[in-house]
Amino acid sequence: MIINKHIMRSTNEKQVLQQIINEGPISRSQISRNLDLNKVTVSDIYNQLLKTGVIREVGHGVSTKNGGRRPVMGELNVSKNYVMAVNLGTSSVDILISRFNASKLSMQTIDTDGINLTTVMDMITSAITKEVGQLSDQSLAGIAFVIDGTVYNNHIISTELKGLENFDLAKYFADKFQVPVLIENAANLSAIYERDFHDNELFKNLVTLMIGKHLRAGIVADQHLYTGHEGHAGEVGEAYLVDRYDHSKMAAADVYASEPALNKAIRDRMGWQEMDFAKLTEAYYHKDDRVMEPIDDFAYYLSRVLTNLSTSFAPDVVILNGDMFKRFPQILQSVRNSLVQMMPDGDTPVILTKGYTESALLGATSYIIHHALGLDDLKLDFQAKAESVPE
Repeated sequence: MIINKHIMRSTNEKQVLQQIINEGPISRSQISRNLDLNKVTVSDIYNQLLKTGVIREVGHGVSTKNGGRRPVMGELNVSKNYVMAVNLGTSSVDILISRFNASKLSMQTIDTDGINLTTVMDMITSAITKEVGQLSDQSLAGIAFVIDGTVYNNHIISTELKGLENFDLAKYFADKFQVPVLIENAANLSAIYERDFHDNELFKNLVTLMIGKHLRAGIVADQHLYTGHEGHAGEVGEAYLVDRYDHSKMAAADVYASEPALNKAIRDRMGWQEMDFAKLTEAYYHKDDRVMEPIDDFAYYLSRVLTNLSTSFAPDVVILNGDMFKRFPQILQSVRNSLVQMMPDGDTPVILTKGYTESALLGATSYIIHHALGLDDLKLDFQAKAESVPE
């Protein structure tokens, strides 16, 4: 079997850098042992990373039992470069700036409600330009955009944000700032967040289900993001469900188990034109049937969606993300109870995310860091480094 030397060298370089990021501070000898690579190869790669400023040395480790010099320890140089994650919402834009270890440098929100696309792009450009100027001692290494929609090959296929479907967002900002620009949908980036900021050793296969205006799933299979044919994997809100009370009727899951669906069901039962969250909270804690019954229906239909996801992908865990779980804590247990009835032999855990609104931004941060470092296919562990991002 002939092995291409350039491919082998590239693979070794990526694995050495991965070790330094995930295990650092770490010595060259420890990297050599962990990867079963000879010390000469590791030292050569280590020195090249040190020379280019990708890593830095941070003191000495402990010498061996036999004595000798204490090993020099290396870690990722987080003071040289930074990345940006930009969440394009319907009425606001969030910009998170992070170091290469995903720790937060700054975050801002721009109100874009009622503002046209051209002006929004100008506002984002202005905000990024200002941040680049303030961080002139460091280099912007890349930008990742979060959108609610379908993305394929770094192009937006569909979204409810007007004008973006025919706009090359990645090229626009790549040309302006001369850095890599990536685009991905919020559900997929939330799945990346769960992979990289969660307990990585437990969950190599996971599904995250975002419940907002639509139902969208992000799928990680064997630690790799799965996006399916032309980016359409995870569009579970479009799949049809049988009506709970009239089995002759069917409708898209979004009609039954999205956040607007739950809100509408509660408004109709309460006789409200608009949601009154103060009264809703009171009614919920008093177990008013007009609130509890729509919640029970919502949990039932959501369980149907989860059953389909679990049987299709057999994940290690399903992680739910949606504001209603903070507002109605009972929903999670109701969902679990329904799942037991629908899948008596099912053993896939269903848990809530720890990230909520920050999950997609943090996932985007990891996404662009992977790309900037040339480590797209390797696992990076940021779970211990996200503490500076506010809850």
